[in-house]
Amino acid sequence: MPQEDSEFGEPEFLGWLLLKRLKEQSDNQISRSKFLKLCCITDRHLAESHEYEVGLPRYWYMYGELANEHEFSGRFYNAPLAIGWDGQQYIPKELPVEAFEVSEAGLEVIPDAVDWTVREFGRKNVEEIKQHQYEEYAENEFIRQYSELRWLLSTIDLGKQERLQNYGSGGESNEEYLKRQLDEMMAAYPGNEERYDEMKSLYFRWDDTVRLMVDQSTEYSRIAEFLDDFILVLSKEVLRFVYNQNISEERLLDWEEDAAEEREEFTATLRDVRSELLQERSRSTELDRVSDAYSQTIDEQIDQLLGQE
Repeated sequence: MPQEDSEFGEPEFLGWLLLKRLKEQSDNQISRSKFLKLCCITDRHLAESHEYEVGLPRYWYMYGELANEHEFSGRFYNAPLAIGWDGQQYIPKELPVEAFEVSEAGLEVIPDAVDWTVREFGRKNVEEIKQHQYEEYAENEFIRQYSELRWLLSTIDLGKQERLQNYGSGGESNEEYLKRQLDEMMAAYPGNEERYDEMKSLYFRWDDTVRLMVDQSTEYSRIAEFLDDFILVLSKEVLRFVYNQNISEERLLDWEEDAAEEREEFTATLRDVRSELLQERSRSTELDRVSDAYSQTIDEQIDQLLGQE
């Protein structure tokens, strides 16, 4: 039953109970990304299967959806440094249920949704959870296309120029396949939303720069990093504004300032990368001309020698 002096509300109850159930399932460390993503999956399951809304603050970012922990009314968890990897692990605090203001209906359906999430996703890693999110919940085809490309690049040994696993049946080369993926991304780019329109010229320059990378056989690891760079600025400039719910006006204003800084930094990075690639292409073209001239000279000398025999 709701308590007048409750410290937390239903979004916090969902997150707290999720952490408790995950810890009951396994004593493995729970990363920030996994926790915030599973909060969103639970919230969506509540809405779709129980038609119940707790008001969880969530938004789309990079390759999936995240709960905005800054909007929680308090800390119902501890987040010490993780052991064995960078980042934090999330541990639920010891709290009574009475610390949360939850309706009678919520006390019935929220645990059901949490149990479903833990059963379906508790033992999955973050990459698997991301893949589920973009396959099931992505708001448009463009998000699915860039997420699929990033997943593909993550499935190979990025230290080697191996053949991509998902190439077409026609025997196309890696370069042809990557360019086809870029073509499909371009075709799917949304054109009917103001924030996407404002990013279009930057996206076109990024796309052309990636194609230069492919032409120059840049390592896949660098292409993957450059894709991440673009998706980061797209997330801060577009995605989290267009696809969110229950985010406060104060938080949106903070995001606007952050987006402007990120776009400025990425624009400078893009300019430097393009300049480097174009210079490399110019040097390569000059070397090709010198090589062709040298080959032609050698051929002429051979012809002269043969003519003397």
